[in-house]
Amino acid sequence: MPTMYKIIKAKDFIKAKPSGITDLEQSKQVLLELAMIAGLSPEHEILLDIRGSDAGLTHGELYELIKELEKHRSFFRNKIAVLSRDDEQYNRAGLFEICANLEGFQVAAFIDYEKAINWLNDTGGLEELFE
Repeated sequence: MPTMYKIIKAKDFIKAKPSGITDLEQSKQVLLELAMIAGLSPEHEILLDIRGSDAGLTHGELYELIKELEKHRSFFRNKIAVLSRDDEQYNRAGLFEICANLEGFQVAAFIDYEKAINWLNDTGGLEELFE
């Protein structure tokens, strides 16, 4: 059976206040809504495309979003690929990957769309990235 994807754009996930500062509480609410959607379709892998986002989440904000994911762990049983630009954004995506994996999620950061899709299609876990 072919792998099905749920592609989530950053603008649908990371919310900002009119001042341009990240609205963490609103972003957590959107994450809850995404968790519910993911729970309704457990056969979907998730591609979180943050390339179009200018939101510079702090390390603390990233950690808070991971803790929010943890509250809804049962909805996120499958892989989550984070697709970012090849700049500081990738460093943040990599930090998100490390922290999320420490909490038991299968998350991997990518700058290449094709590599992200290939990883989502593969039936293995994170170890296949290092082969």
